[in-house]
Amino acid sequence: MTRRDIVTLVLCCALLGAAASRLVSPAAGAVRRISVEAVEIRSAPIKSGESLVQEASWTPPDDVFVVGWAPDLGAPGASPELYLRAGETTIFTAPRASLEGLKAVFLPSGTGYLVRKGEVVKLRLQINNSGPDGESRGARALIYFHPVAFR
Repeated sequence: MTRRDIVTLVLCCALLGAAASRLVSPAAGAVRRISVEAVEIRSAPIKSGESLVQEASWTPPDDVFVVGWAPDLGAPGASPELYLRAGETTIFTAPRASLEGLKAVFLPSGTGYLVRKGEVVKLRLQINNSGPDGESRGARALIYFHPVAFR
């Protein structure tokens, strides 16, 4: 066997070892699982010409990154404004919703809003009734989040 044959044999064994380890190892890195929590603001009576502000809160179970939301308004024709806030920061907003409904919104990949354990996240509904007396019909939102410390 020549020196060239030995080098070729070693390189082929290294390539075969790399291929075998690739087959044995997982194809992709760890994927973070997204958790979903629902928050609801119940319907309330609202008189003609009156403004109404309602809030519902959610406290995360651990330090989390909020990465998205899916809002739903009970009375989109009344031009309500819906906010998801943590402290004084507005994470998401759905001002003056359309009659077709609202789509889920996510922050760009690899980003999220950090909410610490015990910090309150509030869903806030503001509605001005320019019609007859009625109900606010409330609002709902799904909050998409994942834990800060990946386990």
